[in-house]
Amino acid sequence: MADQAIRVPAGLTTEGLLTKRYAARFIDGMLLSGAAFALSLVAGRFLPDAIAGLTGTFVLLLLIAILWIGYEALLESSAWQATLGKRLMTVRVYDAAGGRLTLKQAAVRNLVKDGPFLAFGLLPFTQLLPLAWLIVHLIVLHRSPVSQAIHDRVAHTWVAAPEETVQLRIR
Repeated sequence: MADQAIRVPAGLTTEGLLTKRYAARFIDGMLLSGAAFALSLVAGRFLPDAIAGLTGTFVLLLLIAILWIGYEALLESSAWQATLGKRLMTVRVYDAAGGRLTLKQAAVRNLVKDGPFLAFGLLPFTQLLPLAWLIVHLIVLHRSPVSQAIHDRVAHTWVAAPEETVQLRIR
């Protein structure tokens, strides 16, 4: 979807959201990291020793990936249209028509956003790949007139906030 195809409804803006998006990402990252840590403690305590080695680690990483993608997809496709971090930062995710995302659309959006980072974590000797993906991702996000990142373009979504929460109005 081209940036120009987005028609932001009156009262919403895509301007000045990068700081809010980064803050929301940080908040969600902290919440999900805490949940992943708790999951690893529980799994470490209850996984039988027979599968606690490499297989157990793979299963645990798979569960963390499902938790991470599921959290974002479920909340972004809900009536909130936002994760907890986005809700605190007063931003929402919209589909191309300005409506609510479907669960499939939200899942695709978040698989493209977080999937490469999670997959690179499973592969040996891939420490530079997440950094390269992040750099490309940030270049696309910052060069887009409506702040559409790669995952937004693939899923035909965009992020907006009420104008009064972002812009300073001078009368």
